Formats: sequence, C-alpha cells, structure tokens
Amino acid sequence: MANTAKEETTAPAYDPEELVDFMIPRSGPNDRAEFIGVNGESIRVSPGVPVKVKRKFVEAWEHAKEQEHAAWQAQKRAQRAARKPSAEL
Repeated sequence: MANTAKEETTAPAYDPEELVDFMIPRSGPNDRAEFIGVNGESIRVSPGVPVKVKRKFVEAWEHAKEQEHAAWQAQKRAQRAARKPSAEL
C-alpha cells in the first residue's frame, strides 16, 4: 500500500500590521484628507492618492463607512416614520 502525502494548504495568517495598497475614492473637488485612528495609532490619507498602509487602518475606514451608511439609513427611516399621521401609528 502506497503512502499518500496530504498537501497541507493553510491560509496565510491574518496580520493587521501587514502593509496593503489603499486609496480613498475622490467624491468631489472639496475632498479633504481623512484621519484614521486605531488603538492610539493614527494616519491621514488624502482621497485619490494610492498609499501603502497597515491593514488595520483599511478595515477601520471600511467599518466607519459602513456605520455612516447605516446611520444614514436609520435617519431616513426615522424621517419617513415622522411623516406618518398619528392615527396610522
């Protein structure tokens, strides 16, 4: 009986300190640099400029944008609910 060796495929370990390519998209002519802070460490990133930053800053920026969107959605729902007549509530 032949021995078959299993190939071990392991995903690379998650490293928040790994440098990754990142660029904040431009949204208009009045874009300003964004401040991103994680656990006492902070950076400023100008929109439209490709940079290499630690993965943890990219994740913090992405999570902040998700939260902004969720807050905007909640605000829109609250505004729609406020327009309903009291009799419908």
